[in-house]
Amino acid sequence: MAIRGPLPDVEIPQQSLYDAIFAQLTESDLGRVAVRVAASGEALTFAQLRAQVDAVAAWLGAHGVGPGDSVALGLPTSPDYVSAFHGVVRCGAAASPMNVQYTAGEVAHQLTVSRARYAIAHPLALPAVAAAAAQLGWSPDRVIVVGGGSAAGSLGHPSEVGAAHDAAVAAGHTSYAQLLACPDAPPDVAIDPASHVACVPLSSGIGGLMKPVALTHRNLVANLAQITPVINQRRSQHVFLTFLPFSHVYALTVTMNCALAGRYELVTMPQFDLIGMLSAIQTYRATMVTIVPLVAKLLAAAPDVEQFDLSSLEFMICGAAPLTDEVGAAVARRLGCTLAQGYGMTELSPVTHVTPLDRPDIPHSAIGAPIPNIEMRIVDPLTGADLDIPAQGRSATGEMLVRGPNVMSGYLDLPEETARILDADGWLHTGDLVQVTGEGVTWTVGRCKELIKAKGFQVPPAELEDVLRTHPSVADAGVFGVDLRDGSGDEAPYAVIVLHPGAKATPIEMLKHVSSRVAKYKFLRSVTFVEALPRRADGSLDRAALPSCVPTLKN
Repeated sequence: MAIRGPLPDVEIPQQSLYDAIFAQLTESDLGRVAVRVAASGEALTFAQLRAQVDAVAAWLGAHGVGPGDSVALGLPTSPDYVSAFHGVVRCGAAASPMNVQYTAGEVAHQLTVSRARYAIAHPLALPAVAAAAAQLGWSPDRVIVVGGGSAAGSLGHPSEVGAAHDAAVAAGHTSYAQLLACPDAPPDVAIDPASHVACVPLSSGIGGLMKPVALTHRNLVANLAQITPVINQRRSQHVFLTFLPFSHVYALTVTMNCALAGRYELVTMPQFDLIGMLSAIQTYRATMVTIVPLVAKLLAAAPDVEQFDLSSLEFMICGAAPLTDEVGAAVARRLGCTLAQGYGMTELSPVTHVTPLDRPDIPHSAIGAPIPNIEMRIVDPLTGADLDIPAQGRSATGEMLVRGPNVMSGYLDLPEETARILDADGWLHTGDLVQVTGEGVTWTVGRCKELIKAKGFQVPPAELEDVLRTHPSVADAGVFGVDLRDGSGDEAPYAVIVLHPGAKATPIEMLKHVSSRVAKYKFLRSVTFVEALPRRADGSLDRAALPSCVPTLKN
C-alpha cells in the first residue's frame, strides 16, 4: 500500500535547473544578496552571481566541456562553489561534488567514474586533486584552482590561500579567475530535464563501493518544488545559514539550491565552528540553519549559546543521521525555534521526508512524513510483501521503498547496480528499516544496508576492506559500524582482520595503513585479529556477526 504525507502534491516545472533558478529573476531580485561569506560579509547579488555562472559556463563550453561530461568540484562551502556548480550545469555538463578531505586515490576514483573532464579545487585540496589528475594522465591545466584575488569563503588564511593559488598557477594549473573573466556568451545547449544529467555525486547506495549517482535536471528541480511548501509554511523570505559541505547533497539541495530558488540570502561558512555559527546567526539575522545531530547536541549543552541573540531563528532542519527526542527537544526549547528532522539519500536528490513545521506533536526522533509527490511503501525485507499500516500506533518494522520525481535515473554506466536498488516500477529500495503511522510519520529503526555513517558522511565497509587487503600481511578483512551512543547518531568503523599464515602485524600498523589512504572521517576506530571471518552457508561475509568477534562489544 502506498503511503503519502499530509501536504498536497505540487506541480513540477519542466525546465532546466538553470532556468528554474536564474531565468525568472526580476529587477528586484537582481539587486538582492544571493550569497554571502559569514566571516567577512563579502556578498554577491543575484545579478553578480548569474554573471559569474554564465562566465564559467562560457569558458567551459569554449574548452570542449558539454553534455556527457562532468566537472569535479573539490571546494569548501563558499560563493565560489555556487558559481562553479551552476556554471558547470549551465554549459550542459554535470557537476560532480567531491569531498575536500579525499585522498589522491579517492579523487582518482571519482574523476574516473564520473567522466570528469576538469576538476575545480581549493588550494588546500589541490595536492590530492593534482596527484590524482597526474595519475590519470591529465595535463596540469585541467585542474582549475580557486583563491586568486579575493579568497572569500576559503579554508585557511586568505594570504596563505592566495600564495598557494599563485604557486599552483605557476605550476601550470588554471586559475578560476580566468573562468570568471570569460567575456563570451554561454553555449546554447538543448536540455531535456527528464534525461539530461545535472549532478553526479558519489554514494554507496545499499552496499558496495562508492558509485556515481546520475541526478537529472528534473530530479533536482522536482526536489526544490517538493521542499518549498515545507520551508514556506512560516514566511516567504529567509536568510539561510550553512556550514555543511555542498559536496553532501543534503546541503547542496536544502540550503544552496533552495535558497537560490526562493531568492533567499545564503550565508556560508567553509566549515563548522560553534562560535562562528552563533555569531553569524546574530549578525545576519538568520531565520533557518541546516544542522546534523552532532551540532544539535552541542547546541543543547554549550554555555556559549546564551551569549548570542538568536531571536531571528525560526527553524532548523536536522538530517544525515538519527536524532534523539531528548536532544531535539532541548535544542528547540533553548533556542526558541522549531527543529524539524528530515530524511534523504543521495539517490533521492536527496529529500523524501521532513517534519511539517506546524506539527510540534511529532517527536524529534521521527524523520517526519513524506513531502509532496512522494509515495512510500513499507515491505518485509525478506519477502518483499507490503506490511499492514495500522490506523493507530506504529507499523511493524519493514524496509522503506520510495517513488517520486526526485528519484535518480540510475547509477552512471552501472545498470546492474541500478537494478539492485531501483525496480522496474520506479520504487527505490532505501535499505533503511522503518516504522510508520497511518498518516505517514516515520521512524528509522535500523538498516538492512551495509553503509556506515560517520560524521554525516557515507563510509562503505567494502572500501575499507579493500584498503586493508592491500597490506601484505592481511588475508581477509571485514568492517562494520558501531554506534557511538553519544547522541550524535554517528558510527565508528571497526575492522576484523585475518592475517596470512605466519604473518605478523599490530593494530596500530593496520590503523596507520588505512589512515594514510582514506579521508579522516573514514579512519578505523578499532582493529581485532581473528583466525577466520564469520560467513554464511553460501560463503558470503556475515557482516551482522562481525561484532561478536570483538571482545569489548560482546556485552
